[in-house]
Amino acid sequence: MLFRKLFTLTLTIIFIFGCTVALPQFSAAAPPWGHPVFGHGKDRVTAAGVDEDVWKGPDEDGGEEDSQDIGERELENIEEEAEEQEEIDQGPAWARGEHPSLKGLYNAYQHLCCNGASLRAQERVLALIRARTVEEAVYALEEAVGDDETLEEVTSDEETCEALLEEANRLQEEVQQQFRESKKKAWALKKLGRVYARLGDRLAAEDALIQAAALTPEDKAVYEEINKLYAGIEMSEMPVFIKGKKVVFDVPPQVKNGRTLVPLRKFAESLGCTVDWDPVRKQVVVMQGAKKVVLGIGEKIATVNGRKVALDVPAQILNGRTLVPLRFVAESLDAQVDYYDESSMIVVK
Repeated sequence: MLFRKLFTLTLTIIFIFGCTVALPQFSAAAPPWGHPVFGHGKDRVTAAGVDEDVWKGPDEDGGEEDSQDIGERELENIEEEAEEQEEIDQGPAWARGEHPSLKGLYNAYQHLCCNGASLRAQERVLALIRARTVEEAVYALEEAVGDDETLEEVTSDEETCEALLEEANRLQEEVQQQFRESKKKAWALKKLGRVYARLGDRLAAEDALIQAAALTPEDKAVYEEINKLYAGIEMSEMPVFIKGKKVVFDVPPQVKNGRTLVPLRKFAESLGCTVDWDPVRKQVVVMQGAKKVVLGIGEKIATVNGRKVALDVPAQILNGRTLVPLRFVAESLDAQVDYYDESSMIVVK
């Protein structure tokens, strides 16, 4: 009986101590970097309902004597510790204000809210503001323009569209600086290419996608995005990609009887081949390792390692350049050729 009374008394004392001493010390403060919508950490409130910026403890101000007692060494230690914790103290990227596009994103978010945009559109722009890493920001930006309904909302306002394009430009710079692995960089550039295309900046989209193709020349998804971009656009010449790189010929590719002919030397050298010209027989000789392809000007019979092969269209000279059937030469050298009907684009891998 006595033990029970002592136990009850002990619990009562602990409870009173907790309510009167420990609880007021507890703080439910927001992180120092605050919230992107509700403000900064300086407005946080303690559990006792007292504004920390207004109330000060009896010893908070200290005094001149206490301040003078702190030695230079201790101050240096404090500064070093502060630098080590800088990233944690500053919080996520949207709170640090490290990039110029942040202000534009804030304005874009406010415009969407004021103009009655859907909650989905607001949340996607807000997710972009809150992104902590480049990867998260790339994902968030792609989501912001991912579906047609949201795209219409974010692009209907010119300032919002410009803010998203500015953020895409910033992310492209960050990708070039931070990502070292080719596949990872290509992944980000491919997504940014889609974003540029959705926002109507065709040149920026093309540039990002061409960079992605050069980094991952076997990735069909990149060429599909480029095909979508080129489809319906009047091109000055047929786009040709060889081993991930877009090749521009001094004499544009020609289509003869359903076959595409391209300048041989630029084409062959892009595949890593050597080219020789036999002026006596008027033949071009393409060499790649043990493979040898010989084509005569105007002749419909070529040889591949000594084996005769019939051609639909012979090699010919145009503006001082020797043009040869692209698919025949590429496949004779064991290269793969893909043709995209929508854009008339040719990809050689």
